[in-house]
Amino acid sequence: MPEFSIESIDFDSTWVLLAIVVAAIVQDDLTCLVVGSAVAAGEAQPLPSAVACLAGIWLGDIAWFGLARLIGQRVLLMWPFRVVVSPDKLEAARMRFERLGPRALFASRFLPIVRTPLQVAAGLVARSAVPGCLVLLVAGVIYVSLFIGTAATVGQLDVVRDFYQRFGAAALLVVPVLIWCSVAALGGLLLKTPRDPG
Repeated sequence: MPEFSIESIDFDSTWVLLAIVVAAIVQDDLTCLVVGSAVAAGEAQPLPSAVACLAGIWLGDIAWFGLARLIGQRVLLMWPFRVVVSPDKLEAARMRFERLGPRALFASRFLPIVRTPLQVAAGLVARSAVPGCLVLLVAGVIYVSLFIGTAATVGQLDVVRDFYQRFGAAALLVVPVLIWCSVAALGGLLLKTPRDPG
């Protein structure tokens, strides 16, 4: 079986950039980590890679948001949803979204565990799709800029270059993936509500 390494990928290729878009739609965080690692290693150009990540992230985000807008109301009419979510509860959620929604939607981009539920809920109760899509775009630009910008900056450090020379691209991928897993696990623990012992 031939060995695969990040150095063998031509990140300037249109096909690879399209693959990044598709990968970011499917799993945005890990795709940004891989692309950020490639930028840090000097294997990928920051701007085209960042644009490909942003395109995939935004398409994935607006897909959840838009899907909730298109079919969410019909789903809520089906059992068991119609029992759990009454029209009064839905209207209360809509009013709350008008006050806090754009901020929650923006924050969803930076919260790996609750991102999709927040985007679906926002799509379900938002009165208009355009503001939500714009908020998701701005959040995506900041998110990708943080990933790729940090990777490009860190990639210039001698310590990182030495680490890359000694251990290769695998190490540059393993370290951020471990950090991401730790942050996701910590977020999951923080989101758990304490149960009432009685």
